[in-house]
Amino acid sequence: MMKIEDIFQKWTLDVVDEQAGLERWNNKADHFEKLKLPTASSSLAMRLIEENRMVAPGNRVLDVGCGGGQFALALEQMGAKAIGTDFSEKMIESCRRNCAALGMQTEFHICNWHHADLDELGWRGKFDLVLANMTPAVASAETFWKLSEASKKWCLMVKPTRRINSVLDNLFKLVGARKESEKLDETIAFAFNILWLKGYSPKLEYEFQTWETEQPLEKSVAEYTNRIRSVSSLTEQQEQEIKDYLMKTAVDGIIRETTTTLITAMYWQG
Repeated sequence: MMKIEDIFQKWTLDVVDEQAGLERWNNKADHFEKLKLPTASSSLAMRLIEENRMVAPGNRVLDVGCGGGQFALALEQMGAKAIGTDFSEKMIESCRRNCAALGMQTEFHICNWHHADLDELGWRGKFDLVLANMTPAVASAETFWKLSEASKKWCLMVKPTRRINSVLDNLFKLVGARKESEKLDETIAFAFNILWLKGYSPKLEYEFQTWETEQPLEKSVAEYTNRIRSVSSLTEQQEQEIKDYLMKTAVDGIIRETTTTLITAMYWQG
């Protein structure tokens, strides 16, 4: 087993173009705004929160990488005082609209977890539950360990692992970049080892899922290019190769992708 210091040296952020990542998530804000609030029957994270009684009325909750804010809002409905953060200003605008429409009080802040200083924010050891559900905000040993540093009780991280993407995987191969799925699988191994070596007893739960998505060709070119460019430098030729591949793949101007994945939830108590 690796030593903690070795994990921190090996598991580091590999963001190459932060702006590309920001553009990608800003462009997805309209979609995320329309999502329904999760329930125990529709979400592995919510089921685990309810089964383990991670939230009680009056508890403080932090939702890291909150997207459209649905989880933070659902946790407020359970009686929690919730804060949601995301580095995408468009996502936070969506969160605030959803919050206002529901007449709720959840706080939403633009915050890049990769660079967040818990002491400056006043968040060190302040939350009864820190949630990181399906978010790229946790992408290194430092960003992972901050979940525990912000919590005084529960932490819950959910990641898509052992993932196979019918379109994206081919694009990573096309430009010679390392697949996202490999990094996600490493995340679980690194995270478990950090917690175990620090004396925690993390629990794991799994759920198989298949996703069918489709979007217009033009949006797909921007989405996939930004997704890959955020973690791997691309030449103009490579960007053109991505566009050419998608143009050949499109049917009636639509890109359809099938993703199979093992959703992995890791949760622990401080």
